[in-house]
Amino acid sequence: MTTPRVTLNGRWTGLQRVKGDGPAATTATTDLIDILDAVEVPIVVVRRDGAIACFNRAAADVFRLSPADIGRAAREISALAGWPRLEEQCRQVMVSGVESRSEFHDEDNWFVVRISPYAPGDRQVTGTVLTFTNVSAFRASLDQAIYERECTKAILNTFADPLVVLSADQRIQSGNRAFYTMFGVSRDETQGVPLSELGTGAFGLAPLCGQLDELLAGHAFQPLEVDHVFNGTAQRTLLLDARPLALPGHAERRVLVTFQDITARKQAQAAKDLRSEEELRRSEAFLAEAQRLSAIGSFSWKVATDQIRWSDQLYRIYELEIGVPVTLELIRTRVHPEDVSLLEKMKTVDQACDGVNDFEWQYRLLMPDHSIKYLHAVAHSIRDRWGQLEYIAAVQDVTARRLSEEALAKARSELAKVARVTSLGVLTASIAHEVNQPLSGIITNAGTCLRMLDANPPNLEGARETARRTIRDGNRASDVITRLRALFSKEEFTLESLDLNEVAREVLAVSLSDLQSNRVALKSELADDLPTITGDRIQLQQVILNLLRNAADAMVGVDDRPRQLLIRTEREGGDRVRVSVRDAGVGVDPRSMNKLFDAFYTTKRDGMGIGLSVSRSIIERHDGRLWAAPNDNGPGATFAFSVPCETSTR
Repeated sequence: MTTPRVTLNGRWTGLQRVKGDGPAATTATTDLIDILDAVEVPIVVVRRDGAIACFNRAAADVFRLSPADIGRAAREISALAGWPRLEEQCRQVMVSGVESRSEFHDEDNWFVVRISPYAPGDRQVTGTVLTFTNVSAFRASLDQAIYERECTKAILNTFADPLVVLSADQRIQSGNRAFYTMFGVSRDETQGVPLSELGTGAFGLAPLCGQLDELLAGHAFQPLEVDHVFNGTAQRTLLLDARPLALPGHAERRVLVTFQDITARKQAQAAKDLRSEEELRRSEAFLAEAQRLSAIGSFSWKVATDQIRWSDQLYRIYELEIGVPVTLELIRTRVHPEDVSLLEKMKTVDQACDGVNDFEWQYRLLMPDHSIKYLHAVAHSIRDRWGQLEYIAAVQDVTARRLSEEALAKARSELAKVARVTSLGVLTASIAHEVNQPLSGIITNAGTCLRMLDANPPNLEGARETARRTIRDGNRASDVITRLRALFSKEEFTLESLDLNEVAREVLAVSLSDLQSNRVALKSELADDLPTITGDRIQLQQVILNLLRNAADAMVGVDDRPRQLLIRTEREGGDRVRVSVRDAGVGVDPRSMNKLFDAFYTTKRDGMGIGLSVSRSIIERHDGRLWAAPNDNGPGATFAFSVPCETSTR
């Protein structure tokens, strides 16, 4: 009789002992358990009610089963929950008594499950035995093989030229898309068909078949041209090439054949070969005419044989009879005695550098009428198919260009003289312009001094002060002349650390009386945090004075509004200082804006056109710039200049 179910530690779980209580029964049960646990295939027995009856060690390991799972419904086991038709398939097997197969997979494994009816002894079916065969590795290798096959097909289909694989007996195995498209066939139509029967049979040529056999025997395949008629009308020329294919692990060898359509190339070659001798002569005539028009001749020199060939134009350049054999002695009759001919230069280079140099050379020809020609040559070394060195050279007659360059150099020399004379005139005009104001001050102060001395009693203290101002204006005129001479002679000017606010105040003090006499309302906005600059005090004062005088002159005819003049200093960016002078005058014509700073250009009736030109030169020598712009919100114009701060100057 049977005994209750027992659990053996770490072994088959849930198996009942065989009938009997003797040692033989116990031994048989133990052996059976050992056998089942030795099987690496998971085995699970499911009762008629769908509960788990027993399982072996492999099932416990794979599905994480424990003794507590005995008696639980199979659908409640988490590892088997992904099998939705488990109970239904088990019932069908128990009813029919015929085993079946099913597939089941979880996240990591794929199983083929055999569902067998379980009938103890000869009794009725009481359950099912589930045997799980893990086919994950097989499916992965199968999927990989399918993937690699599809990748190979995709790669072959990217080739524009047709490809086909032949068996050892030259039967078509497979081809790429281009192959089937070119011949208008499908894979099924050509599978196993001999290549010689493809299309019109043009591929049954004995040379082709023989080369394919020799290729498998280890010989190289020589590309072969085959003419094939497509669709019964269009004949194309195909270039066939072949390579042996050896598949690892397979003794069978195959052949990869490529088809390249060279019809267009053959036609182009045929057209080129059919070019007539007349067209060739026409091309040579074009080249000769182009050389004549460009005054360029050419020649070749084969070093090994000392053979020299000249173009017709080179004969013309040397003024030699066309066709006369060219020798070094003949060339020397034309080359200037002080120069080396191109051929002699090439021989020197060839001996020194083993004939591997490209170079250019300039030399002169002394003609029979004692005139001189200037030549510029460029030579290039090549080697023919036998390895022999040859020089190809182009020689250009640059006499006209050389004479033009000499004439240009002479013209530049004359122009430099004119420029020096012009600079002298500008210097003279600039001195007259800039000294005018100090001289006017001297005359005014001198007249004032005389009146004070003629007074009764004489105003000696006032006369002394007026004399001091006269001396000041005289010194100022002297400084202006000195700085202008330095400016036009490009000499270094006197550099010092300057506060532009202080420079501007000194100019305002000198100009205030003139501005007031012209009814000009002066306003100054001098920045408190203005950084210092490096510059020439007298020259920068001269620039500010010119801008103030121009602003005042621009408002002489203004009577319908205040004659307001604003001088402002401010920072520009982080490393520059700007000084601007704004007036309410008649403004500047935009069309003449670009000419304001040209020498001798003026918009004033009695102006000389020197002040702004000299001012721009001064500012540019201070690494600055001077510009003008119309006012945005009112009449008049603003003139401004900016120079670098002391930390960013030269």
